[in-house]
Amino acid sequence: MPTITRAAPVTAAQALTLAAVLALPALAQGVVVRRPSMVRLAALADADGRAIRLLRRLRAEHGDGPLLVPIPGRGPALLPLAPHDVRAVLEDRAFTPASREKRGALAHFQPDGVLITPERELRDRRRELNERVLCSEFAPFTRVVEEEVATLPRHGVLTWPRFQAAHRRIVRRVVLGDGARDDVTLIRQLDRLRRDANWSWLRGRRTDVRNAFRRRLAGHLARAEPGSLAAVLAGAHAAADVHAEGQVPHWLFAYDAAAMASYRALALLACHPGPHDRDRLRAAVLESVRLWPTTLAILRDVTGPTPWDVPEGTTAIVHSPYVNRAEPGDSYRPELWLGGGQEWAGVPFSAGFARCPGEELVLFTSVALLDAFLRERSVRPSVTLEDPVPASLDHFRLRFAVKAAYR
Repeated sequence: MPTITRAAPVTAAQALTLAAVLALPALAQGVVVRRPSMVRLAALADADGRAIRLLRRLRAEHGDGPLLVPIPGRGPALLPLAPHDVRAVLEDRAFTPASREKRGALAHFQPDGVLITPERELRDRRRELNERVLCSEFAPFTRVVEEEVATLPRHGVLTWPRFQAAHRRIVRRVVLGDGARDDVTLIRQLDRLRRDANWSWLRGRRTDVRNAFRRRLAGHLARAEPGSLAAVLAGAHAAADVHAEGQVPHWLFAYDAAAMASYRALALLACHPGPHDRDRLRAAVLESVRLWPTTLAILRDVTGPTPWDVPEGTTAIVHSPYVNRAEPGDSYRPELWLGGGQEWAGVPFSAGFARCPGEELVLFTSVALLDAFLRERSVRPSVTLEDPVPASLDHFRLRFAVKAAYR
């Protein structure tokens, strides 16, 4: 029988501080799609830095064990701080990824997605399909990346809107094929649903937009264009209750975060000159996600016995900005991802049985993009990222001066 321990309860004053410093800034910025003005305010207020410092103080006061935080009207929340407790939460199937808040949010546009499937057996089958498709052959996507990177400036200024537009063309072509390259309406519909998803259960379902989005998506999937994930999905032969087509909205949504990671990684590479081989480009992307997580909080709900004396329904909250810097620290450390080192480096792509199944696809695409872009360009970012690297980096306002650099 496993040893059951108690989480350290925080005081009412500490619970209020945690709500103000952790929860409110994350909700204001948008948990499903970022609000540019709120991201700007959070960066100016050093919201992530304040949250990291608060959790460091609480860990020094309460010890390495997880904190138990009361949430009025919701029940307790478990806040793991030490790496071994974070791993325990993410690897234990008693902690379901289909948390109440996550189901309320993501059901706006992907009600059949694997991440919010509460039934374990069905979730496993949906997970298997996602892995089978997302871990297929990546080579055809190199051409797509090269062609879209060629549309980015070789001289002048690179801004987030221009970079994101090119990245979204890459994503549409990778997922749905070349025929979807210019379908910005599909993404606008998805963005509309994602803005509603920011409000989780508090916002009613926009069924007209969702139905229009699903019809438009179905048209692209029906083509099953060779060289796309849609073609792989068409040949996957999943059971009807898996809802194979229902997994695709999450790919489009989650892939969007890769643009943020790649854009910030470009700033890291520019501020820390060195060789631009693919291993170091990959390390830069991983460091980008470690230092500035695209998912600010990883949520799990307790559905059975755990190592801690908490009731079912308790929400476990892994605060990514703190966890990712807990032991590697606040410096840019690409060596964490080079040479097969085993040092703890946080959870940039989550961990355990619900770890992002598209991690390798995202990294392949991001590395190919950075490699193609830097092959003939040099860049100077609008920020200076010296160690210790700041806790926030507003990608909306980040800009690069670009010059041709033929090698």
